[in-house]
Amino acid sequence: MLMMVRPIFSILLSLRHNHLHHQRTHSILKSMSNDVISSEGTLPPKRIFCYGDSLTAGTAPPIYDLFPYGQSLESELGDGVVVRWRGLPGWTAQTMVEYLDDGNVGLRAAVNGIDNPPISLVIILAGTNDIGFLTSSMTSTGGATDIDDAVKPIVNLHKACLDITKGEHKIRTLAVGIPGSAWQQMNSSASKLAADMNSSIQQFAQSYPDGVVSYTDFPFPYEKNDLWCSDGLHLSPEGYKRLGNDLAPIVKQILERCN
Repeated sequence: MLMMVRPIFSILLSLRHNHLHHQRTHSILKSMSNDVISSEGTLPPKRIFCYGDSLTAGTAPPIYDLFPYGQSLESELGDGVVVRWRGLPGWTAQTMVEYLDDGNVGLRAAVNGIDNPPISLVIILAGTNDIGFLTSSMTSTGGATDIDDAVKPIVNLHKACLDITKGEHKIRTLAVGIPGSAWQQMNSSASKLAADMNSSIQQFAQSYPDGVVSYTDFPFPYEKNDLWCSDGLHLSPEGYKRLGNDLAPIVKQILERCN
């Protein structure tokens, strides 16, 4: 069983350099800069940027198309909110940090590049691939990973957004907890690491005043049902839609606090 699941993460790593995925997700971001900002007598839209790995891109193997949760999130939020996204299949949070300022895939570069109005909220869903790489060589009970080291890249993604200055404007972030997976069900080390990382990310969010950083658990568990793909890792098209719908009430509360 172990050898059947481990290749998932090797396959995802190779997808990191897939130009097609980068091109398609980049176009979704680029369109944000071309949105109509406002018309006379109306307020400019609040902008949300979703960033992460294949779970943000909307990968649903073996289906070729992408089903980003940002689509259903925007639909649920209604008029006055624009949602865009960039998902990097196979990328760990550590690699995302290394490419923060890359003009094609970097989080900081993306957030810095959007103005009039700037982004109000960045939603970060990352860590699934980190768990895969950190635990794929472990036995089901052996070995241990330093939680602070494991969480640091995710924390640094949030800090990169919070450190951006846009005049009086304050950028907020929302951390979505690492979801379950078939790998975590099979490997107790992976399951424990995911739980410990989510707890640490939540503590990080709570350390910021006024809800500048928020945390929410992933809205639903991993189960063998129509919300998940048969690979035991990705959401199905219906799962991505459900994710966006479930995040919408949380995002609405955050946007009410945005300046």
